[in-house]
This record gives sequence, structure tokens and C-alpha cells, in this order.
Amino acid sequence: MKGIKKWIFFGLAVIAAVLSQFYIQQRYTTLLQGGAEYQWPVKVSRHLGWVPSDYLDVEFLGSYATWQGKDIPEEGHEVYVLVTPKPTGILQVVGATDVKPTEEEYIRARVKHFDHGVVEFAIPFNRVKVDLTKVDSKFYTNYKGTLIGTLKIKDGYGVMTGVYAKGVPLELAVPESVVDQEKDSRVLLEKIGDTEPKKDDIIETSNSKE
Repeated sequence: MKGIKKWIFFGLAVIAAVLSQFYIQQRYTTLLQGGAEYQWPVKVSRHLGWVPSDYLDVEFLGSYATWQGKDIPEEGHEVYVLVTPKPTGILQVVGATDVKPTEEEYIRARVKHFDHGVVEFAIPFNRVKVDLTKVDSKFYTNYKGTLIGTLKIKDGYGVMTGVYAKGVPLELAVPESVVDQEKDSRVLLEKIGDTEPKKDDIIETSNSKE
């Protein structure tokens, strides 16, 4: 009897795994076909493991927002990050709430930290598929500049579709000089995607080399 129960549990686990994978694949296909495409300033890194991977981990820069919800958000809980695109397509974070939006564009995220009315959040779709044999490793090791990730969103769910350096796909891009990377990193996040950053939009550093 115990043997039969063991095989039943095993069979149910296999079915659940297959259904879960099917659901994830269906959502991925739906997002690619019907999701609205936007951009977000990012940095990338590579997770080294025993199993070879064709993905890079994505860090969404500026992942914090003013809390607009009714209750204090708890770490690990899902919240809705309200976003609006600039004319260039780069998303601006408007706020975060525990009430599902009905009209605004939003992203489902997890709370990392909350302090003095500001919530720091983690976006779950934080990997991008690339051909690592074509990507310069400098982009995911000590790169100081800001990259632009492209993503598609639908009903708060999302998927990364690519990462670009100065408008060039990461697989084809060449890292600029360290000086130019540092200069790029000093542009205020909220000004990235504006037509032409003004001098006041750049963070001045005492040891910067112009």
C-alpha cells in the first residue's frame, strides 16, 4: 500500500511539474505576442554554476517607489508597481500600491524593503536570454555604464526580450572606454531616455576626468 501511495505522489508531482512548465511557456508566448514593449535602465551579471547557461541576470536600476497603498507592505509580499513610459519608451516608476490597478500600466513585484514611505521592490522576470559566446564579458563583470533592457508587459507580468548598449544589441556591442562608462553612469536615472541630458542632469564627481 505504501508503495502505491509513493508512486501516486510521484505521478502527481510529475504532472504538476509538466503543467507548471506548460503554463510558464504559454505565458511567455502570450507576453511575446501581445505584451506592450518598453525599456528600463539595467545592469547585467552572470551567475556562475555547474550547469552552462545562456542567460544573464538583470538588475533593474531605480527599483524603488513612493508607497500609495492602504496597508504597510511586508517583505516578500506582491505589490503593483505603477509605471508610465516616456516618449522614448523608457518606463518611469510612478508609485507602488497593494490595490490592483484598473487603468494604469503596472508590474507585479515583490517587496524587498520599506522605509519612510518608500518601498524597494524586486521584479521577478530578471533574466535575459543571450548568446554568451558573442557577448563581451566586460559587460557583465566590471562594466560601469548603464545598459538599456527591453521588456514586454501584459497584466502585470513581464519578460525580458533583450539588452542594448548605446542602441546596439549586447551580442554585437563593444564596451566603450572606462572614462566614457563613468561619464554615462553619472547621468541621473530619472533623466535617462530624455532627448538630450542637460548639465544639471549629470552627477558631478570631484575625481571625474573630462
